[in-house]
Amino acid sequence: MSVNRQLAHHTWSEVAALDKTEGVVILPIGAVEQHGHHLPLLTDALIVNRMLEAALAALPDDVAAWALPTLPYGKSNEHTGFPGTVSLSAQTLMAVLHDIARSLADAGFRRLAFLNGHGGNAALLEMTAREIRVATGLLCFSLQPALFMQPPFSISDEERRFGFHGGELETSLLLTIAPELVQMERAVRHYADYPVPAPSPETGEGRGGGSSLFFFGPASSAWLSRDWSESGIFGDATLGTAEKGDALIAAGGQRLADLIRVISTFEPAL
Repeated sequence: MSVNRQLAHHTWSEVAALDKTEGVVILPIGAVEQHGHHLPLLTDALIVNRMLEAALAALPDDVAAWALPTLPYGKSNEHTGFPGTVSLSAQTLMAVLHDIARSLADAGFRRLAFLNGHGGNAALLEMTAREIRVATGLLCFSLQPALFMQPPFSISDEERRFGFHGGELETSLLLTIAPELVQMERAVRHYADYPVPAPSPETGEGRGGGSSLFFFGPASSAWLSRDWSESGIFGDATLGTAEKGDALIAAGGQRLADLIRVISTFEPAL
């Protein structure tokens, strides 16, 4: 019989009896927000939940890891102005995460990992993880989407840099996770007309424009999707296929499984 890694499927007495010296509790966190005309609002939550399923299935039975139910809401205010986007404030999301962490610490768990499925959560989760470490003593980790969104197939440089919302990768994942929710006839290609640095004489990196502002990076703007994309899409959604989605899940799930195995026994150096 396989290990039941869904923590909420167990009784309180079963949880009390778990050996918690090793092991990690994983909280997947998604978002309810616009993903263009062709993908559902629940896209990020569906992706992070499926990636965690794949990772847990790839773990050996002797690795102690338990999943909490996916938190579907995140900090999505960069997508305000698009009907259907439901965003928690930074303060609310931080408070919810602290409460979950305190409950786990009170139950005797020693490690908590946030598995993030939405880029807008990233900075907040990094900060909150350290606050939780100080407040509760839990060893707290932030696992970001880059861990499972690395395509094991070739994509264009443009898509790699600017296809970060509802483009080729997310569309491919939804085509295999929930194809009935995808409207490919409404998929579009859109790259924001955003200035990026001219190539460096030393490295040749960068291209076009003269601004040092990026959507992401060491010099970033407080961008809102409605300022740069009428559809809400950043990338080429028309390139999505279920086959690419299957490949992403296989590669991302294994990558996460390898990391969870290490985290489950992690101890500080001192």
